[in-house]
Amino acid sequence: MTEIVNGLAATPTRKALLRAVAYDAGRISYDPNEGVVWDHTAGVQVTARCKELVRAGWIRALTPEEPRGPGEHKFRTYYRLNNFGRVALGHGSSSEEKSNG
Repeated sequence: MTEIVNGLAATPTRKALLRAVAYDAGRISYDPNEGVVWDHTAGVQVTARCKELVRAGWIRALTPEEPRGPGEHKFRTYYRLNNFGRVALGHGSSSEEKSNG
């Protein structure tokens, strides 16, 4: 059965995107010149999926002043997991975190 975390199902596709955000620095980024979020490894746009994960509180965008990791450029926006994203990946499992929706 698919787990629901903060009102969103932790499907294999969503978990794959979470893993890309968490473990592959520079892979997922918002390009302000194009107005879209890219998965640079797969070469596809993931704008809608990332918006969905931001709304559910699974990921957040780095602020401009936050340091970038290796492979991350200052002119793009990158994402980091929030607590709900860690729960969806199985890195924590408070029932309070799971139920919020």
